[in-house]
Amino acid sequence: MQKQQIHFVTGKGGVGKSFFAAALAESLAKMSQYSPQENVTSKTISKPILLAEFNDHSFYREYLGDKPAYFDLAQWTGAECLKEYAIHLLKIESLYKLFFGNPITRALIDVSPGLLELAILGRATSYPRKHGPPLKYTHMVFDAFATGHFLTMLRAPGGLAKIIQFGPMGEQTRSIDQWIRNPEFCHIHLVSLPEEMPATETVELFETIKSEFGITPKVYLNKYLFLKKADLANEPESVKIYFTNLLEQQELAEQIFKDHKIKYVPVPLIPEIETEKLLHEASEYLLKEVL
Repeated sequence: MQKQQIHFVTGKGGVGKSFFAAALAESLAKMSQYSPQENVTSKTISKPILLAEFNDHSFYREYLGDKPAYFDLAQWTGAECLKEYAIHLLKIESLYKLFFGNPITRALIDVSPGLLELAILGRATSYPRKHGPPLKYTHMVFDAFATGHFLTMLRAPGGLAKIIQFGPMGEQTRSIDQWIRNPEFCHIHLVSLPEEMPATETVELFETIKSEFGITPKVYLNKYLFLKKADLANEPESVKIYFTNLLEQQELAEQIFKDHKIKYVPVPLIPEIETEKLLHEASEYLLKEVL
C-alpha cells in the first residue's frame, strides 16, 4: 500500500491560512515532480494532491476556479462525510434515507458532540484504515477550522472512544484517533501573522497539540517583512512610521516564539495581486525553504 500523508492547516481567523494551504498543496505537487497524467479509465486528469476545505461556501472555487492546475479541489462538510460513510456502509442510498433522513435521527446528529467532526476525520483517515471510500492521494491538504474549532475536531475521536468503548463504533473511533496521532501520517501546520496576538494564540495551540497528541506542529509567520529599520532611512516619514510599527510587531512575535523555544518559518509578504503568480511564488518559496 502506498504511503499517504495528510496536512491540516489552521490558525487564528485572518492570518491567511486558506492561501497558505493552497500554496502548500501546490508545493507538494511540485515536490512530487507532478505532471498531469491521463487516466485511461475515467478520461480525466489524475492528480496526486487533494486540497479540501471544511466549509459550505467554497473560498477556493472563487479564488482558483473549478480546476486548479496542480491539485484536485474538494469541499468537505461533516454532514456530507457522514452521508458518504453511511452509504458506503449500508450500500444502498434508500437505507441511508431511512435511517438518517428522518427528523429524529437528524436531531440526534445535531446534538451529538463531535460526531460531524469525527465524520470528517474518518474520511481523512479512510485510506490507511482501509475503511470507507478510499482516497488514494499521496498528500491531502486540509484548509481546516480556525484554532478553537480545530482543537475540538482533533479531540473528537478520543472523546467518543472513551464513551463508546465496544462494538464497531468504538473500534473505528480508536482507529481514527490512532492515525491522527501518527506523526508520519498526520502533519499540522499553524499559520500566524507576525503580530503579538496571533503569535500568542499560536503558541498556546502548539503546546496543546504537542502535549495532547504527541505531534510537533510546523509554525509559519505569514506576511513576514524581510526588512530592517535601517532600510527605511530614505523613505517618507509616513512610510517610515507605518513600516516601523509593523517591524516592531514582528520583532515582538518573534520574541514570543523564541521565549517558548518554538521554531518558525517566515513566509514573505509577496507584492503580487494576480492569483496564479502569487501562488507560484509562495509555493516556490515553501518548496525551497520548507520541503
